[in-house]
Formats: sequence, structure tokens, C-alpha cells
Amino acid sequence: MNDVQRKIYFGQLWPAACQAKGWRVKDDVRRQHTTAECMRMVKAPITDSTTALGPDQVTALFCYLDHLVHPGDLIRAAKWVDCQTDYRAYNRARQADWHQRKAYGRGGRKLTQNRFGGAATAEGEPFEKFDPAAIRKRHLTMASRHRRKQAAGEHRNVAAQAVPHAFVATVGGKVVLGPVLVDETVPF
Repeated sequence: MNDVQRKIYFGQLWPAACQAKGWRVKDDVRRQHTTAECMRMVKAPITDSTTALGPDQVTALFCYLDHLVHPGDLIRAAKWVDCQTDYRAYNRARQADWHQRKAYGRGGRKLTQNRFGGAATAEGEPFEKFDPAAIRKRHLTMASRHRRKQAAGEHRNVAAQAVPHAFVATVGGKVVLGPVLVDETVPF
């Protein structure tokens, strides 16, 4: 668990779960028991320390706490069931959706062409079939597209920074940077 996840866990999710269940927030034994119970339900390695959790396990714990806070919400319950089915694939689905949003924005219009079986997200809609193999393919595709788009953007930034400027002039009260002009008649 990294620092940002730790802040979300201790600042939002754990206090909300304690309030929903009537537990004390400072009860470390209850917190460790709840973490171990979650890991047991998703069939992950059981640990009593939240700092030892990997990214897949953190996602499972967050999903479980969200389900505890909202026990009557069917969508959250369906997500928890999918997470219990395969917590690693569930995290990959969330990562694929993140990569998709970063590469294409929230609309993702390029993906409305019936790609990936017509599914709008890798995580899927509630009560749809949870397919770990399809999730893996989508995660690999979205991650590579996102990285490719990032690399192209970085290449454009480097190219823009590579233009040398030799002089600064003021034109109409505005500062103007001029390119280096090489005069071939002047010997070096």
C-alpha cells in the first residue's frame, strides 16, 4: 500500500466502514481482523499488515470496505462478487479502464466501434459475465496504447525544446524569442 492509498484507507474508507458497522475507528485488532477476513474471502495471502498488501490486494480491500459501507447497494455488491471471483483480474480491469481514460478521455469514442465485444469498460457492467481472459487482453491493449500515446507526447515536447533561441527582442512591448540564424558568409 502506497502513501496515497494509505491516506484513502485511513482517512475515508476505514472510518466510513466503522461508522456503518458501529465499530471504533481506533480498534486496531478489528481493523487487522477485517483485512485478514477480506484476504481470506478473495483467497489472497493473509497478512495482518496493510503496508504489506500488493496493488491487487489493496483493490480487493477497498472494494470490500466499500461493500461494507453500502451493504444494500446491488452494484457495489456485484463488484464485490466479481472481486471475490478473481481479485487479480478485477484489479487488471480497473487498470485497463484507467489506461483507457488516460489514452482516449472519458468518452472513448474510438472504442465505440464494437471492439472488445462491445463492452464499454473492462470492469464491465453489473451482473455481466466476468471474463478474466478478456480482461487481460484489454488491459495489455489499453496499457500499450496509453504508453505509446505518452511516448509520442514526450517526443513532441523534446522536439519543441530542442529549437535553439539566439536572441530576445521586444516587438510592440512583447518579448519575442528568435531562432538561431546561421549566416554562412561569416567564417567560424
